[in-house]
Amino acid sequence: APRNNAGEQTSDECLAHALDYVKAIRKIPIVVNDRRGFYTSRVFSTYTEEGMALLREGVNPALIENAGKMCGMPVGPLQVSDEVSLELMYKVRKQEQVDEGARFRPSIGFEVLRHMVEDLGRLGRKAEKGFYDYAGGRRLWSGLRETYPLADAQPDVEEIKQRLLTIQAIETARCLQENV
Repeated sequence: APRNNAGEQTSDECLAHALDYVKAIRKIPIVVNDRRGFYTSRVFSTYTEEGMALLREGVNPALIENAGKMCGMPVGPLQVSDEVSLELMYKVRKQEQVDEGARFRPSIGFEVLRHMVEDLGRLGRKAEKGFYDYAGGRRLWSGLRETYPLADAQPDVEEIKQRLLTIQAIETARCLQENV
């Protein structure tokens, strides 16, 4: 059986070197179990998924992106989704659907990804079109408002920030509970 919080093949010496390196570059190391959907991917995906959920609810895309940055993130959830690749994120979710079978519950983000990739051919930054357009500079895609119309009432920026942060905190707690 694998040791707590390390991959089965990871030696104590390797782990010690990795921790020393991370501390030397002034980052905070975490040691996680090696599993499908490990800690970073699980928590990161909640940030992007919540951004897509907000978009589908009719929240102004610029408000979503700015709230993400106001949380201390380097970029908003829609931009980082583009940079990772909407197509890749969608393929990962589709594989989860296959792997989980009847247990799979599609999220709002899954449907947004499906629509963007399959229906609209918007694959992300690598294709120069995703939630943003990249030809001639990066700007939010003008078709977002038609695709996901704005709600009449927009939430306060603090509410959006809380949603983006809380969903990550909840997933972090789940990871701790599952000993990831």
